Amino acid sequence: MASGRKENEECFSVRMKHPTSLNVLLQLDTATLLAEMARLEDSIQRLVRSNLDILQFLQDEQDQSDPDSNLPLIEARDENLVTIETQKERIEMIKWCITRKTRRNGDDNPHYQLDYPHSAPQTSSPVHPIQPILNSNSTRREEQSSGFGNEGSGISL
Repeated sequence: MASGRKENEECFSVRMKHPTSLNVLLQLDTATLLAEMARLEDSIQRLVRSNLDILQFLQDEQDQSDPDSNLPLIEARDENLVTIETQKERIEMIKWCITRKTRRNGDDNPHYQLDYPHSAPQTSSPVHPIQPILNSNSTRREEQSSGFGNEGSGISL
């Protein structure tokens, strides 16, 4: 991922807004980080499947329906694409934290490898790349976040 990350780098460049900070992630134990990474990878796979289903439906219905009636599906697909990219970056944040905690880059252990080399459908999208959020207010909110969501929903990242 082109997030400005280099091997053995002491800093991680965050591109997207996240409801938690690296400081919160660094406080979590490695097992929790690995579980969250697995949860995010599963979520990405589900979003990709959902987008493929949406694309298939839109292609099947292309000549048979009013284009405006498909707008909610197109918006959902676009939101999924943004969510996929955000979750990919969260996984990279977690991997960076694991590297900091273990002083290993994970290349020698397939458990730390990512499972989504081509997760986004290879189609054009009206979604524009997300620009980094660089204001001081969002940083403070990230640092104040506990990093935990409701019971059973995983870590709120």
